[in-house]
Amino acid sequence: MLITLIYGFIVSLVYNNFISQAHLLAMEEVEELNYIVSDGKLLPDLPLDNNSSQKYLNKIFYYMYDKNDQLLKMSNKIDWSKTDIETLTTQDLLQDGQYEMHIVFTAQKEFRFFVITRESIWNNGQYAGKVYAGFDISHDLMLLGRLLLWITLLLLCTLFVINKAANFMANKAMKPVVESFEKQVLFAANASHELRTPLSVLLSGLDILKDDADNKMSAFSKEIIGDMTGEILKMKALISNMLLLARCDNSAAGLKKNRVWLNIILKNTAARFQTITADKNIALSVIDDVPDLYGWVDRNHLEQIISILIDNAVKYTPRNGKIFLRAHCHNGMSAISVSNTGPGIGEKDLPYVFDRFYRSSEAKKYEGSGLGLSIAKALAEKNNGMLIVQSEENIRTIFTLYLSQKD
Repeated sequence: MLITLIYGFIVSLVYNNFISQAHLLAMEEVEELNYIVSDGKLLPDLPLDNNSSQKYLNKIFYYMYDKNDQLLKMSNKIDWSKTDIETLTTQDLLQDGQYEMHIVFTAQKEFRFFVITRESIWNNGQYAGKVYAGFDISHDLMLLGRLLLWITLLLLCTLFVINKAANFMANKAMKPVVESFEKQVLFAANASHELRTPLSVLLSGLDILKDDADNKMSAFSKEIIGDMTGEILKMKALISNMLLLARCDNSAAGLKKNRVWLNIILKNTAARFQTITADKNIALSVIDDVPDLYGWVDRNHLEQIISILIDNAVKYTPRNGKIFLRAHCHNGMSAISVSNTGPGIGEKDLPYVFDRFYRSSEAKKYEGSGLGLSIAKALAEKNNGMLIVQSEENIRTIFTLYLSQKD
């Protein structure tokens, strides 16, 4: 911004200098025209005294007219400007003291520039003639153009250096954060992996106790063992989910993308939930609008995402409710929608439904860890897909998975 302001200041100075020079030149020629009008004869041209005078005369031009618009005297050694200047003087569009800059495209396929102004003379209150004067400003504008080019190159180089320096400093500043995050991910993965073995041992031990015919346990003890088994199974599922999320974070989750027919996956996955939905008297329907629709995705990941979405829908759909599964196209992408009737998701909770362990006050009435939707979103993004949610409170909720049809 500072360089731009400096350049603008320079351009303003140069422009004002153009105007001042044109005004001074016009005033000089007005004095000569006034002498011609008063004396009735032309002044002789003075001999040139040096090369600088020659260069100056080759740069300026002037045209003197009497009150009848008859040309009295002129000097113009700028060949490319004559036609345009004569057009301007003939049309007489300039007012006294008014300035204009003009651009000319010459026969040599070059651009040239000149500034022109007009001044009138008055003799005893009567209009006596006018002067058009100006000079070639091509050289000055070319210098400004080169200056602009160099400033632009300087700015680009500066931005490049700043960008490199900023990236270096940002990477240096973010390195501890990245390392800390990677350590947390590694810890979650290792801890989850290590916890699965003792939980499996505990679960096996409880199964042995429960099946041991010689072990005479009371009904209360059996109930306690059943509760412990249920809690261990929940803990094992939670740890498996945490391990899966940790693998998604560090890109360790295996990915084998293929062309997968979506309606087949939908129907097969829905079939596994028929018993659960029948117990709650929920109507589970698969809408087969586009039978040949496919997506480029990991089949196991897709089945897991759909299972999570259906399980979530079953959990929050009241008895006698409805769940609809549908595969369709949207803006060149394959899409799978899972919608259900029910309480819906509150507007204030909607932005956080995919956050890990987030559970709204309404969701806390149901069992769950708050990781299912996080896993579904992570798997969708790992397959270059997108998972979004729409909800109307007390009407319905729709989760839509978008998948690419190309690898």
